[in-house]
Amino acid sequence: MLDLLEIPQEHLLQEQVQTLVLLEPQGSDEILEVPTEQLLLEAGQDNTLLESEQELVLLTEAKQGPPGIPGPAGGQVLQRMAGMDISALLVVYEDLNGAVWPADPDVERDVLALLGVTVSAAVGGQPINVQRLGHIDDAAWQLQLGKRVFLARQGRLTQQPPEAGYDVLIGVALSATRLLLNIQDPIELE
Repeated sequence: MLDLLEIPQEHLLQEQVQTLVLLEPQGSDEILEVPTEQLLLEAGQDNTLLESEQELVLLTEAKQGPPGIPGPAGGQVLQRMAGMDISALLVVYEDLNGAVWPADPDVERDVLALLGVTVSAAVGGQPINVQRLGHIDDAAWQLQLGKRVFLARQGRLTQQPPEAGYDVLIGVALSATRLLLNIQDPIELE
């Protein structure tokens, strides 16, 4: 049979099947069920022994599982659907349908439903990864060490405190290229 798919043994999920022997001792009405490896026969018995055979049964073909969500140890990364084309490193909010959109500090709905900062990019309708805790690194950032980072228009990050709309603290700069997320409740500015 040359048209069969051959899969190397190490890639098979296997199940071992154990053969049982049913013995009926001579002159008895009892039937004993005995695993073959526990069966001993003495000379002169009138029983028949079936030789044990191991049979391998293919349960399923091995397949690669889905990739995990990237993120730092101790961080919290969620996967949602992008509501539109969204780049990485934007602050996003989640709508009632579970889609994420860039947040705006002037829109109450956005700041009240703030989810986190995107750590991947995606086109609309595709999965996007959003981080809520921990630190985020980006070599292109030029953050001022120790200064707070706030939500700016269109989900951007800024170290300039807002003067109108909502004051939303996103975190603090640990270095020029590292942001420690510490998302706080929005404060409405008057």
